[in-house]
Amino acid sequence: MKREAGFSLIEMLAALAVLAIAGLALLNALTTGVRAAALAEDAALSGLAAENLMATVIAEARSAPVRDRSGRYEIAGRAFDWRLEVSAAGDRELSRLDLILEDVDGREAARLTTFMRDGA
Repeated sequence: MKREAGFSLIEMLAALAVLAIAGLALLNALTTGVRAAALAEDAALSGLAAENLMATVIAEARSAPVRDRSGRYEIAGRAFDWRLEVSAAGDRELSRLDLILEDVDGREAARLTTFMRDGA
């Protein structure tokens, strides 16, 4: 009896199982990459928002004393709640400025700290 050339059903099922496992691994890697890119974008936007807000606070400090305050800041279609906490540093003329940025879920997205001479 002459055997036909080709693959048997068992060989085809084994090949499909290997392809399915490889496909799942590839899908998992792509999902992880997309999630990492989204986290990097969030971190970059929140950092940029914190730097913009701190620069505004420092620029405004030339004309008025710095005080605790809070608000909402929007950048690239995303909104952040922020608060500025001003406290005295070791030196009498030095103030510590802490800017805390929170996302819409209330999680801290960024924190920026700087020091400023009073009246500077």
